[in-house]
Amino acid sequence: MLLLFILVPNLMSWQESADKQVESKADQSTSSEQITSENNTFLEAKEEDSELIAQEKGSEEQDQAELSTEPEAEAEVNDEEISQKTVASESSPTAVYEEDLAGKEVLTYAIPDQAAQNIVPVSVLVDENPARTKFELFEDTMGRLTEDEWGLEDYYPLKANFTYDQGNKMLTVDVPADHPYSMSSTTELLLEKVLSNIMNNLDIEKINLMTEGEIGIEFSHYGYREEFIPENSNGNLIYYFLYPNGADSTPFLVPLREQLNSIKDALTAMKQNRTENNLQASIPEDIDFETEEIQDGKLLIRFNNESEIIDDESTLHAIEAILLTAKDFDFDTVKLENADVDKIGKFDLTEELKVPIAANKRDLPN
Repeated sequence: MLLLFILVPNLMSWQESADKQVESKADQSTSSEQITSENNTFLEAKEEDSELIAQEKGSEEQDQAELSTEPEAEAEVNDEEISQKTVASESSPTAVYEEDLAGKEVLTYAIPDQAAQNIVPVSVLVDENPARTKFELFEDTMGRLTEDEWGLEDYYPLKANFTYDQGNKMLTVDVPADHPYSMSSTTELLLEKVLSNIMNNLDIEKINLMTEGEIGIEFSHYGYREEFIPENSNGNLIYYFLYPNGADSTPFLVPLREQLNSIKDALTAMKQNRTENNLQASIPEDIDFETEEIQDGKLLIRFNNESEIIDDESTLHAIEAILLTAKDFDFDTVKLENADVDKIGKFDLTEELKVPIAANKRDLPN
């Protein structure tokens, strides 16, 4: 009995301890389940928040993209408008005008095209030099011409030595024995046209011909010549378009000499292509006009109501062809009336237009 009395309390104490451990484990298990449940809930909530944030962010990015796209679209439209405006504003004349000559000397070279069908007058501007005559500047600049770039025959510098007598306005041309100017009738004709242009542009009255210091040049077709005598020029120069570098390039304005009764006949002729010379009409066929010759070197051109005159590059080049042709008919100014616009490129159509100094201005390499 005594032993039982001693063991019973210990058993009861052990049972209570065991029960507490079981309860503690149960509590821990419940707490762990609660923590796990809370963690799962947090994760789910976090994932939902992430999805919401992603959705909100995507929505914001879409809004920003839409907002940024609108200025781009507007910018593209503006760029197109600017581009269209720039085409008109950047259209620049191809000839040399009075205002181009400040501190400059204009030199015009007669250059054959690559088919040897036309002589193209090409004008370049160089700095004035009081120590050099105009012919000396002309000779100095020959080697700087870029005929190949321009789509023309590589003709300069001429294969000859030159002696210029400014007082007597006389030029001596001395060629080597193997000069290339007697290979065919075409090469001889081209040299004749080139020398003729040199005389006209540089105010030379006589050209003496020599071969390696000896008087005269023997030509295979023209025969022996000691002096170059240009042919008498009859008629007037009518300007057409030549596109050696393609139809999208800037044309050269090429003159053909024709015998016509009036400036109106000349301008009418310029509306037709000259296929035998590979030249294009310089005045659109659908542009009609009347001409009136006014005293003091003034020409009036009045467009018909049906003629559409717009400010673009082709119209600007047509005006230059008209001005150059008018110059060869001894007009100093041209007034264009009844056009649809007041300005084409640099030309103010409300004013009289001065004729150019020279045709086909091109830049020299630096």
